[in-house]
This record gives sequence, structure tokens and C-alpha cells, in this order.
Amino acid sequence: MKRLACVLMLFHLSVSILWLANSPKLFSMLGMIIWLISIVLGFIAYKQIKDKNTTRKLLLYSSSFMVFLLVVTGLIEIAVTSMP
Repeated sequence: MKRLACVLMLFHLSVSILWLANSPKLFSMLGMIIWLISIVLGFIAYKQIKDKNTTRKLLLYSSSFMVFLLVVTGLIEIAVTSMP
């Protein structure tokens, strides 16, 4: 499970980089679906890791940051589409 957690954290880091670069790959339908699946997998892996260690905390922070980026993306999209 720790290996999955490390892979998810690396994936979340790459999503953050793509988000900062405003990559069209991330904001496509497939990119958004993969992004959501990685968030859900992150929280599932967090629940499955029983011992209290740094990997578990980092996975929680990483997944929570992905939720934050998703909310900010939605707010930006609403603001942009409401402009005349």
C-alpha cells in the first residue's frame, strides 16, 4: 500500500505542475476523470494505511491539495464563463 501511496503522491505532484502550466491535457474530460480517480484512490489508500507515519500524512496533504485545486479550477471556470 505504501508503494501505491508513493506513486499517487508523484502523480499528484505532476498534476500540480500541469495545473500551474495550464495544460489542456489536464483540463480535458479524460484528464479530469483521471484526476478525480487519483483523488479518490488517495483517500482510500490513506484509510488503508494503518500505521501512523510520514507517508500517510503526506498522502492526506497531497489528496487534500488536489481537492483544493479542483475547487479553485471550478471557481475559475464559473468566473470565466460568466463574463460577457
